[in-house]
Amino acid sequence: MIGLQGLPHELASAGNVLYKELTFRCSMRIPPRLSSKEIVEKLRTILTAEGPETFGAKIEFSCDDFGDGFDAPDLPEHIKTPLNEATAEIFGGNKPLYVGSGGSIPFMEVFSDLFPGSNFLLTGVGFSDSNAHSANENLRLEYCRKLTTMVSVMLSKFK
Repeated sequence: MIGLQGLPHELASAGNVLYKELTFRCSMRIPPRLSSKEIVEKLRTILTAEGPETFGAKIEFSCDDFGDGFDAPDLPEHIKTPLNEATAEIFGGNKPLYVGSGGSIPFMEVFSDLFPGSNFLLTGVGFSDSNAHSANENLRLEYCRKLTTMVSVMLSKFK
């Protein structure tokens, strides 16, 4: 008798399948302020450590690519003020909410290195039901329109 998820209910009907080789791939983002090089080495140490749970298997570890997360500094007042004003103007008096989300985006660290001293406005239109980075990802177009308008208004306030 086969149970849920295809596993046998009884040990007597279970098969003994041994695989010669298994490959496990993992993609992950790390939080800002952590060194990706240090994280890779910690993962290598942990995942390749011999122990009773490995049953003597030879475990190899490789990392194709890695990058540090980005920790954006606070915006200077001459940028934050027009941003707050434009947001309140377009979003019915509401001020922007500054959140540390998305800091693991590796290309922002590259931009920061290439353009030192530059300020970055990282923003998005994600909601709890947006299903970011999935097959059925969705956006709220009216919010996208408002966000684009807000950035335009903010830029028009610079002298």
